[in-house]
Amino acid sequence: MAKAYVVQDDGGTIPMNRIHCKNEDQELQRILEHNPDLLPGDQINPGDPRRWLIIEREMPVPDPASGSDRWSIDFFFADQAGMPTFIECKRYEDSRARREVIGQMLDYAANGHYYWTKGDMRDLAEKNAAKGGQTLDEAIQNLRADDDLGADDYFQRVEDNLREGQVRLVFFLEESSMELRSVVDFLNKQMERSEILIVEARQYLHEGTRVVVPTLFGYTEEARQVKRTRIETSGPRKKWDEESFFADASARLDENHFIVVKRIFDFCHSYADEISWGTGKDLGSFGPIFRSLSGTRPIIAITSRGRLYFQFGSSRSSEEERIFYLHLKELAEAKLGLPIPDDFSSRYPGYNIEEWAQKVDIFIEGLQQLVQKYRDKA
Repeated sequence: MAKAYVVQDDGGTIPMNRIHCKNEDQELQRILEHNPDLLPGDQINPGDPRRWLIIEREMPVPDPASGSDRWSIDFFFADQAGMPTFIECKRYEDSRARREVIGQMLDYAANGHYYWTKGDMRDLAEKNAAKGGQTLDEAIQNLRADDDLGADDYFQRVEDNLREGQVRLVFFLEESSMELRSVVDFLNKQMERSEILIVEARQYLHEGTRVVVPTLFGYTEEARQVKRTRIETSGPRKKWDEESFFADASARLDENHFIVVKRIFDFCHSYADEISWGTGKDLGSFGPIFRSLSGTRPIIAITSRGRLYFQFGSSRSSEEERIFYLHLKELAEAKLGLPIPDDFSSRYPGYNIEEWAQKVDIFIEGLQQLVQKYRDKA
């Protein structure tokens, strides 16, 4: 079994103590509820990391014979593409954390889609968004930073995916058996529409601090290719480029706002290392990539409707990157007068063009200075 170590200042290491859960609710379900990114979206899809919207904890599943609620799924999430994600949590010592839980999950997926409507799912998600201090529209905007998709359209996609059987089943365990891994690996290679995954949330204790290390199992490159073929040949999303983006923007924006978006693009085109184009079904987007600052991830995004998103939530764990995004936050607040949430580091806050267009010159100048400062440090 792999160990985890703490590296000391002198280069020596101290192994962290591996611990096992005693209380599934407190030590697995609750930490996932408050930290959805423990489902490692970057491991599930390295090219387009999955982000999560919680629809419900303890999602009721009807009995097909009676229509009344008989079971419940520990969590029901959806990702930015509207793919329903069912999650079951199990302790290592729970004897059900074996291959029979797969049959249980398939029962849930098979029966839930007959009864859950987009209205039901929207109401539940709205309730959970409010618990987190957000409106549902804000939660969806944070989830889909390159798109202005409304709640109705988003949940229509979730419902359509349910009806088509395009779902993701996740076993969130502190440790999995080889038997379970083998079954999951086999099923993933056979199933085109659905994904079955294991996430091991191994837990360690060091000087009173609990450390959780999530690791994905059951998704080989061979299995990914099966899903990729299905998604790419049938998916409704498109890849935007400069021509299609500005054709769409010219139809949506008045002349002044179109010029503002064009000025931001011209700055990004001449100053960034690369332009990232969105894949929204109905709305175009672009974002500048500065490799020395955020790798292959854009730091902002602009839609063809002129909405500006700050990509704070895509930042990674390096100290330099955290400081850069903190300065980007200060630029947005001090120079543009935009309200940035306190928990900005996990968010993708968006602002309509009317909120920032008049300060576009200040924004471009501040962005240029900030980027140059961190490029000089690299």
